[in-house]
Order: sequence, then structure tokens, then C-alpha cells
Amino acid sequence: MQAPLSIPASGHGMAETALGAAQWVVSKALAPVADGVLEAWAATRTFGLNIQALKTELEKVQATLEIAATKELPGLATEKMLQKLWDSAHNAEDLLDELDYFRIHDELHGTYDAADQHGDDVLRDLAFDARHTIKALGKLVNCFPWQRAELQQRSHGDSFSASQANQEVSGCMPSLGKLLLSSCSPHPHVRGDEDRGIAQETPMPEFNRADFSQRMRDTVEQLKLMRNDVKDILQTCGHRTVLDIAQRRVTTTPQSAEPKLYGRDHVMNNIIHDITEGQYCDKGLTVLPVIGPGGMGKTTMIQHIYNNQQVQNHFSVRIWICVSFNFNLGKVLEQIKEDTLTVEGENGCSTTQELIEHRLKHKRFLLVLDDIWQFTDVDDWKKLLLILGKSQEKGSVILVTTRQKEIADQVKKSAEPKELNGLEPGEFKKLFLVYVFDAEQCPGDKRFLLDTGDKIMGKLKGSPLAAKTVGRLLRTDPSLAHWKRVLNSKQWAKQSNGIMLALELSYGFLPFHLQRCFSYSALFPEDYRFRSRELISLWIGLDILTPSDQNPTFEGIGLSILNDLVIHGFFREYKTDGGLRYVMHDLLHELALKVASHDCLRLRLPDVGSVEIKPSTRHLSISIENLGGYNGKKLKRELEKLKTRLKVEHLQTLMLFGAMDEGSAKIFGDFLGEANALRVLYLPLLKYPVESMVHNFSGLVHLRFLCLGCLPINISKFYHLRVLDLKSWSSSGDFPEDTSNLAKLCHYYTPRDDKLHYDICNVGKIQLLEKLKVFRVNKKNEGFEPKQLEPLTKLWELGIYNLEKIHTKKEAAQAKLIEKKYLRRLTLGWDSKRSSDEPGVEAMVLECLRPHENLEVLCIRGHRGPTCPTWLGDELAVEALQFLRLDGVSWKVFPSLRNMGDLCELEIQDCPEFSSVIPTSWIESLRRITIECVKLLKRFAYSKSSQEEDDGVLLFPAHLCDSLQKLKLLSYPELVLVDSPTLVPGGGWLQSLRSLQRLSIKYCPKLVLEFCGKDLKCQGLQSLLTTGSQLKELEVRGSHRFFANWDPNPRR
Repeated sequence: MQAPLSIPASGHGMAETALGAAQWVVSKALAPVADGVLEAWAATRTFGLNIQALKTELEKVQATLEIAATKELPGLATEKMLQKLWDSAHNAEDLLDELDYFRIHDELHGTYDAADQHGDDVLRDLAFDARHTIKALGKLVNCFPWQRAELQQRSHGDSFSASQANQEVSGCMPSLGKLLLSSCSPHPHVRGDEDRGIAQETPMPEFNRADFSQRMRDTVEQLKLMRNDVKDILQTCGHRTVLDIAQRRVTTTPQSAEPKLYGRDHVMNNIIHDITEGQYCDKGLTVLPVIGPGGMGKTTMIQHIYNNQQVQNHFSVRIWICVSFNFNLGKVLEQIKEDTLTVEGENGCSTTQELIEHRLKHKRFLLVLDDIWQFTDVDDWKKLLLILGKSQEKGSVILVTTRQKEIADQVKKSAEPKELNGLEPGEFKKLFLVYVFDAEQCPGDKRFLLDTGDKIMGKLKGSPLAAKTVGRLLRTDPSLAHWKRVLNSKQWAKQSNGIMLALELSYGFLPFHLQRCFSYSALFPEDYRFRSRELISLWIGLDILTPSDQNPTFEGIGLSILNDLVIHGFFREYKTDGGLRYVMHDLLHELALKVASHDCLRLRLPDVGSVEIKPSTRHLSISIENLGGYNGKKLKRELEKLKTRLKVEHLQTLMLFGAMDEGSAKIFGDFLGEANALRVLYLPLLKYPVESMVHNFSGLVHLRFLCLGCLPINISKFYHLRVLDLKSWSSSGDFPEDTSNLAKLCHYYTPRDDKLHYDICNVGKIQLLEKLKVFRVNKKNEGFEPKQLEPLTKLWELGIYNLEKIHTKKEAAQAKLIEKKYLRRLTLGWDSKRSSDEPGVEAMVLECLRPHENLEVLCIRGHRGPTCPTWLGDELAVEALQFLRLDGVSWKVFPSLRNMGDLCELEIQDCPEFSSVIPTSWIESLRRITIECVKLLKRFAYSKSSQEEDDGVLLFPAHLCDSLQKLKLLSYPELVLVDSPTLVPGGGWLQSLRSLQRLSIKYCPKLVLEFCGKDLKCQGLQSLLTTGSQLKELEVRGSHRFFANWDPNPRR
């Protein structure tokens, strides 16, 4: 869904933000009725009409909001009106979502608790309505005190079943209850008195048709009222001109307002040298991008370069163009034309292009294109290079500044981008003090301000633009009181010319779906290291992600959005031993908090009294790391204070960061008593039964994303659940037998992939599942057959284990792996401890498990067939593989890998039968190699020719010297490394591993380096530790001969 650009820097921007939010919520509210299934389920004369009326009103609201998007919206009053409409749309969304829950229940259990299936039987329809009306009235009946107390006790937390409710009501009104209920057939899922002695199934929330009908009528009226109010306002609004964000930018010029450049001397001098006398001075046209966040001084540095005397002497033509947001080739060419002098013979030029080519034909020029945000047509850039590249003079340069890495990658030719980040603290302090005191040192009589000034500087993250803005603010009043007010101000993000404005502009330029994803990241703590699954799970839980034909899986679209946010500079990738993480700059986290503040609240408990809490808040995140200093009474007071300012019943998200004891959990339970609309419940460190904290847990019918530290017993009742995260679960157990009722589940995570609790019986019913890391074939008699995998067409990751239990070709083919075109990661495992082998059967099974050609990661474990499958060998069908792991296979011949052009990681473990060379010579892109317990491998040698073959030898091809980053050799009793100086000019071949970053050699007790010279002082591995090497990690264990006569303290 498209929405207007959101730049919440003014009343106008806030109205647009409210408009975009309202459009989004209305589209979500309409989702359950989009395909007609819900309407068909409720197709009775009264109930179906109510749903149709609500759907029609929502569509009218949607149309009104589309008209609003074409209008110039006024400020605060319009924003408030749109927020009221947004609230009403939320009510409609909750209502239809709740109805869809009961529809799913009836579909799963073959019941009709909510929908009347008896056509036009008027009497039955009347009785059906009356029975639900009686249940509603029963709550108001003035029963005897002991009856009322018993009723309240039995209904605490969850509503009980229909028959129980009817019996309670009839106890107070026996005649009316019996009369109206006698004509209704019992419902299959309602237990009678004879079942009461059996262990109780977790009760499902109660459906009350009369109550729902009334709620729908009320919601329709509320929507209609708010829609008409908005329409009245729109009649007075003029048509909206397309928002040109560039109008809010000051056009840059070649003249710098800063006489001295701080902290950029090294980068500036390097660029000046390279373009005037260094690597670019005698080349053809060079494009040199300079990239960095807004406010980091890119333009200022380029201004100093542009006006440098050496640069002026070197370039006979200099042109400065402020491109800003849209690169327009016509405008760029016109400005080049205006900024170049006329030359002889140009009268014959008929076009601007020809004129420029003629004027620059014999000129060395410098062109600055400042602040490029996007190309409306990438071909325009190619055309510009074609025109300017016709100059016959060598050494011309184009300097480009941009905030977007994507732009830098598009414009660069041979030169790598120069990246600017925050200034080094010492240089930043000098710059800051210049803006405050006109001097690089603080005057003696103002030193009492320095402590506060240092704290303020710490908030500015090294941004020269922020130093200028805040420094000049402090300059207006050099008193401690004023500086303290600035330090503690809530208005940091509202400085009109500060770095936050630059960040807001960047945010406003994002597509609407990226804005939503970025803004809700504010619910995580500052400096949080995000895993991709955490962000994607939250976005799924909030219904932000919308799969499409081009990207039909949540995993695919979530990773695509993360990548886009990295490209736009809102996240940064951070590699750890535990995998890839994403981090966000503090200022960007502050921006996320600001733009999400209309419906998101993140706080620490001690701050409850000082934070602004808006009535529209629906997403709450609380840090509870410091609960150790809270006793029960203090915690209860804080939460009661929060509850007076927050509508808990409207909360859709609750996220708690930090551990708590059981007593604190119960206090939170009192706070959350009315939180029935939750869609996201994030309690990863909660180790107690969740009902102790969320008393109405089983009534959370809207749940999409659930993250807990324990497995709830009634998990199969959450029919809307899409993500279940139990990664923090420290116990063990199995999922309930009916977990397959979670038909909308896409992702679920548990702490260990190899435990039984990863198995779901009849998993084929969960057709939207995208990750199934462990599927154990025929674990039980029914529900774990290979055919369970056939309907799972959306799988992104799959692990199939106990494959030795498949005995026929037909059974293996039922998994239909070749049809799973979205599958990227696959593990195929046979039990290594099985008592018997059937090599022929295992070969046939593996051949039938051919995956789709899009597969990227493949792991095969324990296969005891004689050869690899044809789809991994002579008839290679997985050419897109990037990672291959072979563990415990009995193949005698290693796959050729000839056409695996993308393979970058190879792991071989415990494969004793490999008797031929492992053909690394075919793999051009290999970056990481791990080889363990390949018994016939005895020598590891360099090969100048990719055609050489030698059994028992891993021939290391020359082309990997510049690509290999990680090498691990484990458990080789006889292994030697052949490191002959005669093979590689200048020394041993190991010395030439220029890209190697990690080397691990473990448990190779006879490991020696051959051909190292008589003194055994080998120049191979030792050279990897000397200056110039890329090696960051060396690990050698159980190989004592390796260090014979070896200097343990090289220069590095």
C-alpha cells in the first residue's frame, strides 16, 4: 500500500503521518474480509449483514483517506481527527480479527458455535440469537451472593463454555433458560456433566453472537461519524502539490562557510594528492564517491578540495552542481553548459550534448555532483559518463557526495568510495569550542561549563553539523543553568538545522513500508544488536510485511527490507562469531523513537513519571534490568502510575527486556489484566508459567508473535499465531499433538535443533511454514510420513532426519523437494548410529530427494550409499550452492564441483572413503575450507596446474591464494604440509596466502613442514604472522612437532 512521505517535523508532517497510519490500519482491518471466507461463514440474515455493513464502511473510509492523500492537510486539528479515525479502524480490525478466530475454530473442529448453518429456519435462528443474549444477560443477573461468587471464580481469566454459561444463567432464571435452549442442538465441542471428571482441556474464549452484533453496529456508526468529520475538513483543503523534499534543503555552493576543516585533513590531502599527482592524474575519467550520513561534513570537505590552490592549478575547468534528491540529466547538462567558457568552433554544435563535448574535448576538468539521493533513470548516469568521457585530456575527475551506499556503488568506476563517519573526539571538541567560544580552547573564566559541555558533546556523535547547531545554541547564553537545560532538553531532535533534520529527511525519503519497519525498531533498547529473526518476527507480528508474487515468503521480504535499510544507512551489519547482527546508531534510535511516538512507548520503570505518554499508545516496551532495587510495593506503585496514563486494553504489543522473579511477574499480571488485544508478546526471559503474568493468556485471540522462556500448554489455541520463539527455553519436552492447528504459523524457534520438541505431528497442515529445521521421518506411526512435506511449498529452510526409515522410491518422492522453489537451506540426515545399512536403498533415496535449483546451502550427513547423487555430480542441478557440508558420507569419489561458481564455503568431516583428490581447483570463489577426519588425506600441497591429480593429496590451486580467508584442518594422524620454496617464487606457497584471516590446525600429531630447509626454519606459516599479512587468528592444538625450531615471537 502506498502512503504519503512522512516527515514529522511540523504540524503538516504529523497530519501526513496520521494519514499514513490510518490508511495502513484500514487496509489491515479489511484483510479478514478480503476473500469472502469470513462473510460466508457468518452468512445468516442478521450476522452476515453486519459484517457486510462493516466491510462497506471500511471501504468508504479507505476511499476517503485516498482523497485525503491528494489534499494539503492542515495541522494539529486534522491530525487529531485522523487519529480518532485511526482508533476506530483499530476497533474494527480487532473485531473482525476476533471473528476470524472463531471461524478458524469452527473449521478445525467441525463445529458451529458462532455460525448458524441452518439456512432460513427462523425459529432456530431466533433461539440461537436468544441463547447468546441470555449468556450476555447472565453477567448482569442479580443471583444469590454464593452463586455470583462461584460464577466469578469459575470464569476468572477466561470465559467458560456455552453449556456452563447456560447452566449458570438458568440457575437464576430457570424457566426462560430452559425454554430458549430446548430447541438448540448441542455443540460437538461442548462437554456435558458426564465429562467433568476428565482432565480439562484449556477452554477457548467464549463467542457471544449478540454481543458481536452490537459491537459491529457500534463500530460502523463510529466509523461513519469520524469519516463524515474528515470529509467535512477535506472540503476546505486545497489540492496537494507533490512534496518536494529538496525544497527543504539549502542548495550548496562551492564556497565553504567553514574557514578551517577539522578532523578531515588526512582524507582531504589523500584525495587532493590522488587527483592531482597520484593514481588518477593520468587516467581517463575517474568517478570518486564520498559517502557518509547526513551532517558528517561531506560537502564541507569537498568545498575545501574544490577551492584548494593545487586543485585549481591542476584543473582548467571546475564545475559545482548541487544535485540534491533527483538526478536530472537535462538540468545537469544545462548547468555544465552555463559553467563552461565558450570555445572556438562551437557554433556548429546543434545540441547541448555536442556543445559540452566540444568545450571539454581538450580540457582537464573537475565536476562536483553534491548530494545525490537517487536516480530516476540509471541510464541517465551512463549517458553523462559517455558525454564527459569523450574528453581527450587525461585526469578528469567527478567527485560525488551521497548518503546512500547504493548510489556510491552505482556511480563508482574503479575508485572505491571514501567514507566519512563521526569526527575523532579531540578534533570534534576543538570544532565544538570554536562554535561556542570562537577558540579551540575554553576561556579560563568559562571552564566551569566544560563538564556539562562534555556531556552535551557526547550526545552529538561526532557530527560537525550537530556541533555547529548545538554550539551556537550554547553560545547564546554561556551560563551553567542554560547549558543544563540544553543537556536535559527533550527537544534535541527538534533543532531546525541540526543533524536530526538531516536524519528526518532521510527517513521521509523512505518508502512507507520501510518507514514502518524502521520506526517500530524503536521498541528494542538502544545499542541493541539485532538478529534478523528478531526484527522480522516483530514485523510479522505487527502485520507490516506483505508477501507478494515477486517475494511470497515472510523470510524473503523481511531480509529484503533489512538489506534496504542497511543500504539506506539506517542499520549497519555487524559480524560476530554467533552470526550476523544489525546495529543502529544512537541518533537513529532517537529518530525511530520520535517518528513512532504517536503509538509506541519505550521506557525504563524509574522514568514513568517523566516520559510523555500519548493516549494513542498501542505498543509498549519496558526495560526491567534494574528491578533488583525494586521491592514489590515500589514496583506496584510504578505500574499503577503507568496504568493511570495508559489504556492497557488498547495495547497490541508488550515487550519486556530483562529478567524478573515470580513475585514481580504477578505484579505485572495485575497491570496487564485488561490487555486482551495483544498481537506481540515478547517475554524471552520469563521462566514461569506465562499465566502468572498474563492472567488472560488463553484469551489472547489476536496473537501473532509470541516469544517466551517456556512452552505454554495451550499453545495450539492461538490460531492467528505466525511466529513462536522459544529460543530462551532452558527445559525440554514435546509440542502438543494438536499443534498443527496453528495453520498460520510461519516460523518457530527452539533452543536446540536436535531435540524432540522440534517435531510437530501432521506438520503438513501448517502450509505457510517457512522454517522446519528438524523433521524426523516416521518418528511415530502417523503424522511424520514424508508426504507431510508435500504441502509445505513456502519452506525457506528444511532439515530431514532419520532418512534410513524410508525404504521405497515412492515414499522418498512424496517430499517433493524439487518443487520447493523458495527453499534455500537443506539438511539431509541419516542416523549415524543405525545398526544396519542398505547402500543401494540409501543411494536411491538420496537420488529421489533432489532439491530445487535455487538451493544455496546443502548439508548431507551419514549417507552410506556408494556414490554421490547425480544431481550433485555429473548432472549437477544445484549450481547456485554457496555452502556444501559433507559429514560422515561413504562415497568413494568426491563430487567434481566443476560448475559451482558461487560456492564459497566447503566443509568435509569424517569421510573415510574419499580416495581421490578433493577438486578445489574448480572452485573459483572458495573463501572457507574445513576438512576433518578424511583418513586417506595425508598431504596438503600446492598445485600450479588445475589438471594435476594425486590420490591422498589435497592439491591447493594457485588461484585460491588471493581468495581463501579461513582454513581448518582437524584430526589427521599422518598429515604433512608440503611447502616447497621451489613451487612459489619468493618462498613457500603458504607464504602466498595473502587473504588468509583464520588458520586452525588441530590434532595432527605428526604434522611437519616438508622442504623448509635444513635448519627447519620454514618461511611459510611463520610469515603469515609478520607485517603485511591479513591473518587475525592462528590456532594449533595437538601438533607439537609443528613448532620445532620455530620462532614463536615474529615481528607482528
